[in-house]
Amino acid sequence: MKSIYASLPLLACVSMVESFVVRPFHFSGPLPSYSRRGRGALFMEDKSRPDFSFSFEIPKKGIADIGTAEVNLPPLLENSEVVVVRYDLPFGLNAGPDAASGQIVVKADGAGGERVGDILRQTTYWRGRDPGIFDVSKNAGNFDLVVQALKTNDLSVADEIVLVFERPL
Repeated sequence: MKSIYASLPLLACVSMVESFVVRPFHFSGPLPSYSRRGRGALFMEDKSRPDFSFSFEIPKKGIADIGTAEVNLPPLLENSEVVVVRYDLPFGLNAGPDAASGQIVVKADGAGGERVGDILRQTTYWRGRDPGIFDVSKNAGNFDLVVQALKTNDLSVADEIVLVFERPL
């Protein structure tokens, strides 16, 4: 069994979001138009469409208010929408690697609103008491790393998890 501490590259795999209201972080370069996904497959981002722009409250523990995440996320599919799902912890998710797309895809409909075929794009994750957004799509080729990011959402730091899916239309 691998220890979560053995995989420090998790810190380098953070999604490039525009900012957190409480702790601003700005990406200073252009987003890539393509990236390597899964087992070497080239997965094109759809640059003919505008980015998904949305926000959500960062999960909190008790009365500690963390802030709001403002997100711009380039679509992967030609025709899709973003679905933001919140679950109370602990939670269940039936998703796994999809060989055809190289992404993490929902395998069974969930109580939070995710549907079969939805692509898991992002999840909240925690470094101690500091929240972040983990870019699942850019790390889909390393399923163990994705699972580790999901597992950082535990009751010691938050009461909820936020999952961002891209749903084909």
